[in-house]
Amino acid sequence: MSTQKQSLRRILDRLFVPLTVGPTMLWIAAIIVYPTLKLFWSSFFWTNPINSEREFVGLRNFERLIFADGGSGTVFGLAPDFVSITWHTFVYVGLSVSISFVLGLGIALLLDKDLKGRGWFRTAVIVPWILPYVMSGLMWRWMFQSEYGAINGLLTQSGLLSSKIAFFSDGTLSMMALIIADIWVFTPFIIIILLAGLQNVPEQLYDAAEVDGAGKVSRFVNVTYPFLKPSILVALTIRIIFDIRALDLVWVMTQGGPGKSTEVWASWLYRTAQVFNRPGEGAALGVVLLAVTFVIVAMLYRIFGESPY
Repeated sequence: MSTQKQSLRRILDRLFVPLTVGPTMLWIAAIIVYPTLKLFWSSFFWTNPINSEREFVGLRNFERLIFADGGSGTVFGLAPDFVSITWHTFVYVGLSVSISFVLGLGIALLLDKDLKGRGWFRTAVIVPWILPYVMSGLMWRWMFQSEYGAINGLLTQSGLLSSKIAFFSDGTLSMMALIIADIWVFTPFIIIILLAGLQNVPEQLYDAAEVDGAGKVSRFVNVTYPFLKPSILVALTIRIIFDIRALDLVWVMTQGGPGKSTEVWASWLYRTAQVFNRPGEGAALGVVLLAVTFVIVAMLYRIFGESPY
């Protein structure tokens, strides 16, 4: 009888990992692997918008997106739309992420101190992030509205402006409005992640550094930063991924306009696949977006992926 129990126990031990990990792996395959493979496969086909018939075209969808017809585009024969929209995306992501990271780090360092009322403030800073992105986009669109917007009202009533500005009639001002809205929405996320990372820094190291005569900057560089690197990696990775695929804020506030001055990869993908009904080219753009995201994340892991000490 004991032999049968031991045999059953050995069988259960062998099946423990497949039974516990297996469902998770199947779920990951269903929601990540299959859609990714489907994306790659769809990028090789052209779909007739009239009868939905599909034709295998190989890499032609990529060629249409990236290279100009006849090779007479910008540098290296790249399509003007591809160059300008890529530039818009990097400006949008670069400025939004950089400014929100600096603000988030500063606020996280402040909230890490033993200040009166910091519990209430920690709760308050989360509010912009938990609001639906569409709601935030609508709110900021109304704030930047030319006639009745709060921004114009404050600037004109304070005497900083003599006349109201039509923010969404100018490409640069429209991009500025998008970046401000994005910073407002996502800075709380940076604060939460970095504040959690600051809790892991041993107080003894601060005391030892202070005894050695280290100043505030030296303590941050030599004590805080090494322990904060994993949190910085998580914050920047998720933050950049969010911004590269950002559609809600862009579409609600500007829809890529005026013209194509605020068109980014995510809105271009949506417009190509859904508005213009060219799913093959949309899938090809999705592959390009995925590849660029992978390269950026790999660079972040290279810079911030080392363990402290």
